[in-house]
Amino acid sequence: MNILLVGAGAVGQVYGRHLARAGHSITFFVKEKHVAALAEGLPLHRLGHLRTQHEVWSDYAIISAVEEVAATAWDQVWLCMPSDALRSALSQQVIAAVGDATVISLPPGPEDMALVRAHLPSQATLVQGLITFISYQSPLPGHEGPEGIAYFLSPLAPGMFSGPHQAVQGVIAALQAGGMGAREVADLEGASAGSEAVMQPLIAALEQHNWKLTGLSSSPLLALGREAGREALDILAQDRGAKVALQKMLLTPLASRLLLLLAPKVLPLALEPYLEYHFTKVGQQTRDMMDSYIRLGERHGLPTESLRRLRSGLV
Repeated sequence: MNILLVGAGAVGQVYGRHLARAGHSITFFVKEKHVAALAEGLPLHRLGHLRTQHEVWSDYAIISAVEEVAATAWDQVWLCMPSDALRSALSQQVIAAVGDATVISLPPGPEDMALVRAHLPSQATLVQGLITFISYQSPLPGHEGPEGIAYFLSPLAPGMFSGPHQAVQGVIAALQAGGMGAREVADLEGASAGSEAVMQPLIAALEQHNWKLTGLSSSPLLALGREAGREALDILAQDRGAKVALQKMLLTPLASRLLLLLAPKVLPLALEPYLEYHFTKVGQQTRDMMDSYIRLGERHGLPTESLRRLRSGLV
């Protein structure tokens, strides 16, 4: 297949490499200022509990003009950018130029799929994906490590995709052939939104706790984050009929304490600096998503007090 990835950051590089391993032709769309650096090759480091696998990948093409997107027939187009970048005029122009491709939307915001649909050509097919791996620019600040993109694929967390069955199966087959786990789910728009509604308020609480996991479990900020998460879940249940009972269980004090205890022990990376680095980098996405929950809550006349209190602490 001829595959375009819009964005060549930590997410786009990992997806692109595994799709290339399956034998597909990979092209990255990036801004002109990033072309020269990308052309030098991409150092990638797959983290494991016993060892790290290193490689430099360079077998891909690069384009930076919307006209080049429109002039090419694409089988798949992957949107590998955060929610705030999706709102740029350039991203929307690219989406409008994809022709009859299958478009895989990865931005996680609760209003992002509607935005993609608003700009997508009528002949295109839309699939939603949920990123379940960790990837980041290495080395993390203040830590040693190889230069490039480090990533961890958990065998217990395959990527999830939903949409028209045939298109989804094409996405899953391409990833699995390249060595990445993936599975089809019935309603990812509801399921992934629920996951993000749990995570984003907790990330906002962690940011206001100066990115320190120590002491977070007893902090009023974590209690506020859990309550804001419950508000966000209620909003999504009303807005799109999402089933949120399981996600609400993750917002109990016991569940959050267990998560804070176990996560640093089971991941082969320095979790605290990773969280600070990654979610500072995509901090505008966190703010945009919190604003979306509040906006949707107002629309449905639902409580947003905890969301507002938590959002007010994010400068």
